[in-house]
Amino acid sequence: MKKTRIFSTMLATVICMASLPAINAFAANQQRTTTLDLTTSEFQNDQKNEDEGWNWDADTLTLTLDNVDFSTGNKSSIKVDGLKSTTILFKGENKLESSATIISRTDKASKDTGLTLKGEAKESKLSLVETGNLPSMDQPNITFESGTVDIQGGAAITLYTIKVMEAAVNIDTTMADPEDGWNDGLYANGSIEIYGGEVNVKAGRIGLFVVGIGAPEPKTGLIIEDGKLDINGKLADIYVGSGNTKNAVISGGDITLGGNIGIFLYDCEKCEIEGGTFHTDECEKPFAVHRDSSAVFEYAKADYTELDKAEETAKALNKDNYVDFTAVEKALEAIDRTKNLTQQSDVDKMAKDINDAVAALVYKSADYTELDKAEKAAKALNKDDYEDFSAVEKALAAIDRTKNITEQADVDAMAKAINDAVANLVKKAPASSQPDGVSSSDASSDTSSSASDSSSSDSKATDSKSDSSSKAASNASNTNPSTGVAGGAFALALLSGAAVVMAKKKK
Repeated sequence: MKKTRIFSTMLATVICMASLPAINAFAANQQRTTTLDLTTSEFQNDQKNEDEGWNWDADTLTLTLDNVDFSTGNKSSIKVDGLKSTTILFKGENKLESSATIISRTDKASKDTGLTLKGEAKESKLSLVETGNLPSMDQPNITFESGTVDIQGGAAITLYTIKVMEAAVNIDTTMADPEDGWNDGLYANGSIEIYGGEVNVKAGRIGLFVVGIGAPEPKTGLIIEDGKLDINGKLADIYVGSGNTKNAVISGGDITLGGNIGIFLYDCEKCEIEGGTFHTDECEKPFAVHRDSSAVFEYAKADYTELDKAEETAKALNKDNYVDFTAVEKALEAIDRTKNLTQQSDVDKMAKDINDAVAALVYKSADYTELDKAEKAAKALNKDDYEDFSAVEKALAAIDRTKNITEQADVDAMAKAINDAVANLVKKAPASSQPDGVSSSDASSDTSSSASDSSSSDSKATDSKSDSSSKAASNASNTNPSTGVAGGAFALALLSGAAVVMAKKKK
């Protein structure tokens, strides 16, 4: 009885719990509404707030964000020490929103310090939403090391350098005030250096702005070695130099310029383009120099490797083998070897045009003249006249009229096979001249019987025959004098025959 009550109690508890609303064990962290100020004395030691999803390692100066949600009104979301190198490691999806500079710093700064943003994985995301026409970040230096950083509303600015390593950096500042807002994308007084990753910028003014004011080092203002860039700025996509002399070196990367002006050189010496792939179809002036500047663009030659291969292949063809070779000739004539690296797409198109023209070529048909003759002669024969006509029929059945001019040997072989089969034909033997139903043995028997009958005839018949022979000889001599010797010979033959018969009779 006691066990029954215990079981009933447990069952009721289970039913009651099942009726309660489900609790999400992975609910979002508690939203933070005040600045996380890493410059205060308490952050000289480790700190943690599990409810908000962050922790601070004082030894490594690393702030870890794990799915945080900061919405701090008109105050910065995070403040760091400008004289220290701070790392923000982010996991999952994190959002920082403010109408002030989202990640700010103390007034003092050093060229050797700054902020590193590092995602635990490529999918890890840090979203910065600036709503007050101010920069999203203001640091001595910024390094986008890994993960994905999304910036909306205000430029990321530095006193010295911005570096992109393997991170994906997506920036949209088109909603910032066009007059008073920080509506550039990446803004560096010193340099912008891109070594990999992805950089996608839509800017209300300049996409990548290498200013050159107040930062004497480094003198190379723009470095692009690798990565995928898609830049679109209303004033210019990339702007190099407006104070201290700054140069640009582009040695790699896949670069799309989408604004009216692509790379604009204002107050610098030169922009060296040594490598990289450029897409500039949407850009009216991909490479421009300010009218008062002595700066120049130095371009490496375009890569003609694939074009050389296409040209060599096309020139190796025999134009007489094709129905129409004019498209290939036209594509070869269009080759232009004056293109530089920024015009690589033009060179690639030349190669494609040649390859497409070659692929569209149609061979002329093979010459079937001799095969036609052989076929006609074979078909004119009566198969019933030959012992075996199958070889000819097989050769005729093997005719294939789809061969082109390069397969002429196959057509010639077909003609030869027919002619050889005809040459080897054997005609059937002619039919016998004996009457139907009479065999050679029967004829021989009849001849023997006739001879026997002749030898056993009576003397009267023999005498009569002798007389007839004499008369015939006489008549032949008298009635046809012109027979001459021939007639006399015939008469003598008759007389000799009669004499033989008479001799036999006397015996």
